[in-house]
Parts: sequence; C-alpha cells; structure tokens
Amino acid sequence: MRVILFNLYPYRAFREKKRRQRVMADLLVGLVAGLLLCFSVSVEFTDRVAKKERFQGNLSAIESDVANQVQVVQAKKDRVAVLERQINALQAVEKESFLASNWVSFLDGTVPSTVSITKLSASKDVLTINGFTKAVSSLATWVDQMEDGNHLFHSVDLITLAEPSSSGKDEKEGQQRHFFEIKALVRGVSDASR
Repeated sequence: MRVILFNLYPYRAFREKKRRQRVMADLLVGLVAGLLLCFSVSVEFTDRVAKKERFQGNLSAIESDVANQVQVVQAKKDRVAVLERQINALQAVEKESFLASNWVSFLDGTVPSTVSITKLSASKDVLTINGFTKAVSSLATWVDQMEDGNHLFHSVDLITLAEPSSSGKDEKEGQQRHFFEIKALVRGVSDASR
C-alpha cells in the first residue's frame, strides 16, 4: 500500500486569508455603516435643532409683536380713559355754566330797582348774594319771591341785614343803604335739565 500525502497548508492559508479579508471587509462595511448611521443621526438632530431654533425665533418674534400690540392697545385704552374724563369734566362744566347762566338770568330778571347786587359767589350748593338796598320791604318781598315757586333754589335765606352807622350826613330816613347777605341753597347739576 502506498500512502499519498497531500499538502493542504496552502489551501488552509488561502482560506484563512480569505476569511480574514472577509472579516476585515465586514468590519469595514460595519464601520462605514456605523459612521453613516452616526452621520445621518447627527444630521437629523442638527435639522431638528435648526427647526426648533427657527420655531423659537418665530415664537419670540410673535411674542414681541403681541407685546407691542398689547402696549399699543393699553396706550389707546389710557388715551380713551383720559378723553372720557375730559368729556365728563367738560359736560359737568357745561351743566354748571348752564346753571350759573340760569341763576344770573333769574336774578337779573327779578331783582327790584331798589336792590343793588355788589357780589355774587357760588360754592358747592350755596349761592351767596351780597348787596345793598334802600327799601328793606322790597328786599324781603324779593327774597320771598325767590324762595316760592322757583326751580333753581331749594331755599333762600336772608343771613344778614346791616344798617350803616349814621355818619351825620344829610340822609333822609328811608334813603339809607342797608347792606345784606343772602344765601340760597341751589339745586344741583343733576337738576339742570328741570
């Protein structure tokens, strides 16, 4: 019997070399695939971050626009409030001037010829009339007429009636001046339309 020996070493070495090349190629492909995967994840996250930053930029721009609009609206509201206060003040002044005009017209139309008014002043709901007269009876009649049936005054009171001290001049009796002060409780501004 003959023994035939086959040298398989070159085949084994070739197979080992092919296996190493294949493992190296697999490792290289895995490395490239891993790098591509990492790169694609990085690109995806970068895109997401960029989108979030754009969204936040747009959101901050919208917030600043809204804040500006709120300031404009608040400024307009403040201006409207100021204008309403001015309108209310002007309407109150108009009503008060209407009342004052009515008071003066009434006094001008009803004051007797023997009564002279020297001062007319108003504070809150009281009209003060100062003057003098030569006939006390006509003054009393006038005060009564002012109080009765008048829509301008609640009440009319003769507060003071003073006779000047005689100075020794040639004044006839009954021709002396008597100084007076009348306080009239007036109806309010709310009664101006009555």
